[in-house]
Amino acid sequence: MDFWKVVCIMSSTVLFFGSIALFYFLVMIPIQYLYLQGLHEKKKKTGLSQRELYEKMSFGEEQLHLHVQGNLFNIPSAFVAYMILKVKGRKKASQC
Repeated sequence: MDFWKVVCIMSSTVLFFGSIALFYFLVMIPIQYLYLQGLHEKKKKTGLSQRELYEKMSFGEEQLHLHVQGNLFNIPSAFVAYMILKVKGRKKASQC
């Protein structure tokens, strides 16, 4: 096989899987944001610390949290969602 043909095939494969990863990343940002926002509101409403909140979670909630936050592919989108949540929180605090 010709070297450039292999490079072309590999670059199209990398482009294909890279676009899938980018799409997944972009789709997961709003999902992660809503999940983190819900956790933050639940923490405010109950008045519990983060540790107490996680200790009082039911088994189903623990599994949901593990799969939403613990998946390696979700770490970049969770980080971006966390940063958006913090920036919006700062803007809201400065407006008051």
